[in-house]
Amino acid sequence: MTPPPKVGDILHYVYLFTHEQEAGREEGIKTRPVMVAQVDGARVFTLAITTKADKTGSTLPIPDAVADRAGLARGTSVIVDQYNHFTWIGYDIRPVTAEPSYVAGRMPPGFTNTILSALRANAKGINRD
Repeated sequence: MTPPPKVGDILHYVYLFTHEQEAGREEGIKTRPVMVAQVDGARVFTLAITTKADKTGSTLPIPDAVADRAGLARGTSVIVDQYNHFTWIGYDIRPVTAEPSYVAGRMPPGFTNTILSALRANAKGINRD
């Protein structure tokens, strides 16, 4: 069995945004990077990483140096007013290597804490099981 990821890990995942769910979609449109915000046993909570922060709600910009270190594109942001959660390993996780490995990168601990502090108390969660 593949062990669950750690908080701060970056995964490739078919994320379902709240506006997509409200429009009747049951699946996300594309695979995107997400950051693991919490792991509770086999339950994993993820935040979307996007280059279109102006269209997705509350976001926290990722500094270029952090994006470079984490293997992300410059100009990306983390969405902090919604999240997806699922039982690991889930249907929408995509491997990043042939072994397979599911961790594509990692946020540095300090910036991970900044993201978790910015996470909205009223963030909307979508159960993806």
